[in-house]
Amino acid sequence: MSFEPQIPEWGLNSFNKYQDKLIEYHNWLKDTAMKTGLISKKTEQFIWDEFIIHSLYFAKLIKKYKNQKKREIIDIGTGAGIPGIPISIVNKTNVSLVDNKQKRIYELERLVKILNLNNARPTKIDADMILKEAKNSIIVMRCYVSTTNLLKSLEKKQLKENNLTIFVSSNSKSKDILSKMFHVKQEKFLINKNNFRYIDVITDM
Repeated sequence: MSFEPQIPEWGLNSFNKYQDKLIEYHNWLKDTAMKTGLISKKTEQFIWDEFIIHSLYFAKLIKKYKNQKKREIIDIGTGAGIPGIPISIVNKTNVSLVDNKQKRIYELERLVKILNLNNARPTKIDADMILKEAKNSIIVMRCYVSTTNLLKSLEKKQLKENNLTIFVSSNSKSKDILSKMFHVKQEKFLINKNNFRYIDVITDM
């Protein structure tokens, strides 16, 4: 199976100039991340589509919804830096790469140096604490928790008073639950030539 590091049309204008560094990260995932157990065995194309391109749409949404210049980006459950590393590659804002496993943090610290990413900050901290205490932040989650479970643990005032916007990977069956408390908008996007993916945007509106 041939590997095609394409960038969908929705990202060409914004992200095409970063392709070399994104490929460098892709190669790190394919080699180091798989060997150290940060990700399971995947094909090169899967890594590009599901980890790189999927992450870039988080970056696109951050630009769309970012209503203040000084809002930190927090990637909860980052693992191998997904989606935080691609976001930090294409975005100058500080990105906290949060995970509760020290081994992952050590590997991410090495990766940040390899990619020369001054705005990416691996951090070992409890995710629940971040959700309660984060302020003026954009929180991204690719695989940490579902929208349904997240909304059950959130209070509307947390989002409004702390100025939070949360992006969560989802699927086509995800519904706008607890609509009286939250506003959940589902964004649909092409991840490659034929397949769509979804990200839920949670605000206090």
